[in-house]
Amino acid sequence: SKEANGTAQMHLDKIAAALNEYKANATTPMLWGNGDEASANALYQMLNSDFDGDGNPDKGLTPYCKELRYYDPESGEKPEGIIYTNIGKNKHAILDPWNNYYFYRLGYSLEGPKSYSGKGSKRSKGGSQTQKGKGINVDFDIFSLGEDGLGDGRTNKDENKDNISNIKFLVK
Repeated sequence: SKEANGTAQMHLDKIAAALNEYKANATTPMLWGNGDEASANALYQMLNSDFDGDGNPDKGLTPYCKELRYYDPESGEKPEGIIYTNIGKNKHAILDPWNNYYFYRLGYSLEGPKSYSGKGSKRSKGGSQTQKGKGINVDFDIFSLGEDGLGDGRTNKDENKDNISNIKFLVK
């Protein structure tokens, strides 16, 4: 629906702003994300500063997205704000208006590899971890697969039509 699309876009704008704040201020490097389920958890971890997966910000760390609210599907009541839920042992994901995950991809970086931590990182001679992402945006992509929950283009070209994202294509 049009209302849900607007809500998802509003969420993405807030999530992108919070992730930019994280990137600028956090002492923990940005986590690796390639648009899969693990990336949904990485996005949650960074925005809620919850790296141990207990559902709460880790001691001494501040959450970067203050609108995040825990949603327990068994309670039947969705809280106001941007909701997240448990998706496995010590794993959480932020949900779009259709109860699907918001996904995250690390950017491709115009300047070449930068230091990031996490799965998929490569070690350079200096010992720091560097990795280019597979995103479209320079910094990061955040996206919802929309109402149909599809978006990889494997079954038909219309799958991506309802996707909502912060992706901006560069024009040269």
